[in-house]
Amino acid sequence: MAGWFSRWRSPEGEAGALSRRLRDYPPYAVPHPGPGERLTAEQAQENLAYLLGQREHRLQALHRLLAGYGVDISPALAGDDPRPLLDQLHAWANRYWPDLSGHRRRSLSSWLSSSRQGDEIAYSMLMDIAILLGELIRIRRPDFQWGVDLDEANGRDGMVSYRRPVLKIPQGAAMPVPLFLDLEDIVVGRFLQPDDPTQRLLNGWARLVDEAVSGAHESPWQGSGAPPP
Repeated sequence: MAGWFSRWRSPEGEAGALSRRLRDYPPYAVPHPGPGERLTAEQAQENLAYLLGQREHRLQALHRLLAGYGVDISPALAGDDPRPLLDQLHAWANRYWPDLSGHRRRSLSSWLSSSRQGDEIAYSMLMDIAILLGELIRIRRPDFQWGVDLDEANGRDGMVSYRRPVLKIPQGAAMPVPLFLDLEDIVVGRFLQPDDPTQRLLNGWARLVDEAVSGAHESPWQGSGAPPP
């Protein structure tokens, strides 16, 4: 199995290339870092305002980084079929993320407490990928908007999304409960397990975008008033 994984790693001479590029990557300097459970609702809203205010700048930073690997995010953001981009992004992560062991921490708690700077700059890149995924969904499904998970039940349950920016469909006539997609958690989860065979073989990001755009995420909730089994 180890030999199979080694064939997917960056060729000799490219190892560490992404790590070097990240040295000049702009930090995602969120005003209130840390897990949501430590933030006030007001601080959570300020973090959301930072995301919305910096969104274009963050996408430009990611565009410049990925362009160095022949990946162009512009067509999909302009409305083209997102699948080619998502396939490229999946292959790029498979190839280069295993080389970022120096940037990787081994737990969700260390990510949530990260400054996203210095040795932790990779977490800024991951947030930008989450923003990209969110925009790919949002421009095709305006029902989804950036927001904050302020559901106190999620706070009591220790949900990672609590008081953090998420893509959401608010509660309303068509939705008996709000729907949250914690995209940063999804991206970081893959980053923390770069050699996981399922994540390497299956393009979870493409499936995520497809299901969000198609309505598959909310359809089990609609008309029931209760969560799906």
